[in-house]
Amino acid sequence: MLRSTLCPFVGAAAVAAVVSLGLPGPAATAAQADPLEGLTLHPEWGSVTGQSGVLRRSCRSYRYTYSITPPEGIWAIEIYISGPGLQHLAAGAFMDGYDPTTGTGRYTLCRNTTRYGTFTIAAKLSVDDGSGHITEGRLPADTFRLHRPRH
Repeated sequence: MLRSTLCPFVGAAAVAAVVSLGLPGPAATAAQADPLEGLTLHPEWGSVTGQSGVLRRSCRSYRYTYSITPPEGIWAIEIYISGPGLQHLAAGAFMDGYDPTTGTGRYTLCRNTTRYGTFTIAAKLSVDDGSGHITEGRLPADTFRLHRPRH
């Protein structure tokens, strides 16, 4: 079982913000082949960083950090975690008005459906300038490793 974890404060208003920005919700994320395809890379907008560690038995929560300096407007950031073989495993979202521009997120992986190896964390940043014009771009991806426990 794999689960996506949105920030703990996502409520009806936050879901409405995702819809109003034209962003995919958690269910739509799994259906997309590559949500970052064709987006311009914007390292000046910030970064996302995964944390290397041990892939534990059962289903466990893992952390990542993000820090953004978005263009002027209402922003939303979508986080995508991919595992060995470029398989999309988890996603999350943070939104202007609900989340800070720098913080920590969590995602859940289950050992019985995930392989050890190199993982990638990537992000899409969308900004609505208030007049209905939405600017989208991607942040630089980061790689990290989840390895077997040492016995």
